Amino acid sequence: MRNVLLGMVFLALFLAFNQQKAVGGLPASQDYIKANKMFSEGKFADALVLYNGLLASPPEGLAPADVYSRIGDCHFRLGNYHKAGDAYRAALEKQKPEERAPTQYWIGFCSFLSGKDTEAVSEFLKIPQLYPSSGMWVSTAYYWAGRASERMGKKDQAAEFYKKAGGMGKSTQERFALKKADGVKNSSAK
Repeated sequence: MRNVLLGMVFLALFLAFNQQKAVGGLPASQDYIKANKMFSEGKFADALVLYNGLLASPPEGLAPADVYSRIGDCHFRLGNYHKAGDAYRAALEKQKPEERAPTQYWIGFCSFLSGKDTEAVSEFLKIPQLYPSSGMWVSTAYYWAGRASERMGKKDQAAEFYKKAGGMGKSTQERFALKKADGVKNSSAK
């Protein structure tokens, strides 16, 4: 019990210390810290004002890609999916290639939530095309490309994407995707 408590204290100190740091271990600006706190409290519109201000005069050590991502997160939480997608696209342009798959996913998901299914499929498929070694982002992208395709009535295409998302069917998620593929195929055969 004592070891668990001690571990929790160290974890809390680690998190508190890292919240005060920006990219590269440099101190974060007070506005960035304040914006992150507002975001964590659900004050997305207020956080958005501070994040936008940081773009005008970014502090040393704070990557613009991180700020654009946070702006996207705020817009996403506010239900402004078009603006969120634009912010994620700006972040994507400034990110290192190994950081791009999750951002590309959120661009696709914003399109999906906006009802732009053709665009969503296109955006989701960029993940396996451009970032094939990005692990779970590939199968997740195929799954949502399947959902968008199914919504458009393209059942054969949806089944193909679900099958790709299902992979070998080892995990619960993979088995679910394979079951969706079979269900879509069976409904299109009728």
